[in-house]
Amino acid sequence: MSSVVVVGSGAAGLTAAVAATQAGAEVTVVERAPVLGGTTALSGGLAWMPANRLMAAEGVDDSPDEARNYLRALRLGDVDDEVVDHFADQAPAVADWLESTTGLSWQTVPYPDYHPELSGGKPGHRPLEPQPRPVTPELDQRIRTAPNVTAPITYRELATGEFDRDEVADRSQRGVITMGRSMLASLVEAAEASGTAILTGMGVDGLAQSGGTVNGVRIGNEVLPGRVILASGGFERDPALVRSFLRGPMTGAVGAPGMDGTALRLSLAAGAELGNMAEAWWCPAMTVPGEAIDGEPFHRLVLTERARPHSLMVDSRGRRFVNEARNYNDVGRAMHTFDPTEFQYPAATAWLLFDANYRGKYHLGPLRRSDSDPTWLHRADSLTELATAIDVDSSELANSVSRFNQLATTGDDPDFGRGRSIYDRFVGDPTAPHPTLGPVEQPPFYAVRLHPGCLGTKGGPRTDVRGQVRHRDGGLIEGLYAVGNAAASPLGAAYPGAGGTIGPMLVAAHAAGTAAAN
Repeated sequence: MSSVVVVGSGAAGLTAAVAATQAGAEVTVVERAPVLGGTTALSGGLAWMPANRLMAAEGVDDSPDEARNYLRALRLGDVDDEVVDHFADQAPAVADWLESTTGLSWQTVPYPDYHPELSGGKPGHRPLEPQPRPVTPELDQRIRTAPNVTAPITYRELATGEFDRDEVADRSQRGVITMGRSMLASLVEAAEASGTAILTGMGVDGLAQSGGTVNGVRIGNEVLPGRVILASGGFERDPALVRSFLRGPMTGAVGAPGMDGTALRLSLAAGAELGNMAEAWWCPAMTVPGEAIDGEPFHRLVLTERARPHSLMVDSRGRRFVNEARNYNDVGRAMHTFDPTEFQYPAATAWLLFDANYRGKYHLGPLRRSDSDPTWLHRADSLTELATAIDVDSSELANSVSRFNQLATTGDDPDFGRGRSIYDRFVGDPTAPHPTLGPVEQPPFYAVRLHPGCLGTKGGPRTDVRGQVRHRDGGLIEGLYAVGNAAASPLGAAYPGAGGTIGPMLVAAHAAGTAAAN
């Protein structure tokens, strides 16, 4: 029987473990943290799986060819067409395999693709999410949690606004979990039921090699033998690596701690070829004082809050700079805009501005509309006073708000196109006169600081369609595989839709686990 060692316990690592076990290997998962799940546990658990079997019931036709056309339309940057095509072809089968093998039960989410107007784009239901499931208290404690993991609501319920508060409360009482933690619970149970050993609190110090072949991992003075699958995430929590590789400023890492480039360093030591190192899954992020995760600052993804009426974003000069309702990857990327005249990234310090209308209708991160104004939220009775509080030019801010209000009144935004896409309108407020445009005019006025952040980095060792790591001198490194954010994303700069991080990594992990076992 062959042996496989998986480094990391997120969705990619555990999927690879299940696939390797099913293929006949003896598998050990090694996790440095005392809890399981990595960044997956903090996520919505969505997986962008085009042509999935559930789409037809929602009235949406799809095929691998259409998915391939859409991904080709998004082709920008360091793209690996062979791996992208493999994902488009295999996504439906892997989605079905996960249900039949792990007990995970999917439901679709009516989330449009992030660029639905492009060739092959769809208006919804390519993203899948795990349905709510009960867990034992023991398993619940083994899976990572965070300040943003609260009520057990599904993404579908959030997206449609159709959920019963009594049902959600009942789920909490019955130990039912949702989103990323639900996915992980299914994967953990399936892995352990098939004989996988999962070790926590155990860091990997290096790879064991013989004649250029990787044949295990070093943990202290011991060697755990087997082919190795790196699934320990990216390098967004390592400031030196961030400065060296990423294409723009990044001060708000949203993912779990521990993403310090362990897999990158291990693969480099083995001679790996690197790819897509300048890219990440970008996003705007906010920080609430006092919130932490494993003793490190906790940053919250700012998603639908930007798309609500009566709000806009401005940079450090007080100027609007982006369609605020676009997907978080593209908004995060816009925060890297460089001004050569002023020699700065003016949107590296950005602000979400809104008025009393917004404050009375919508939440902002952990802040509910019924809560008192916290000290971290800037508040002023006039735009001039607000400009002083956030240190931006008052005339620039006044002009930006005035122009935005003029456009909001007409219901169209020719400056940045806010509200013109199906996606923009979907993430807005369907009950408002316009889903995403509304004037910022009712005092008091508010502002919250937004940081250029990311969910995880996209760079790492290049792999083939089986997840095997490529050597920088050509060929493949025997015995070494990489999946998820531990590997180079084949998508380049693209982020196709909600779950565009997890979907491709599930397909890659299935292939890597199967190949490593064989």
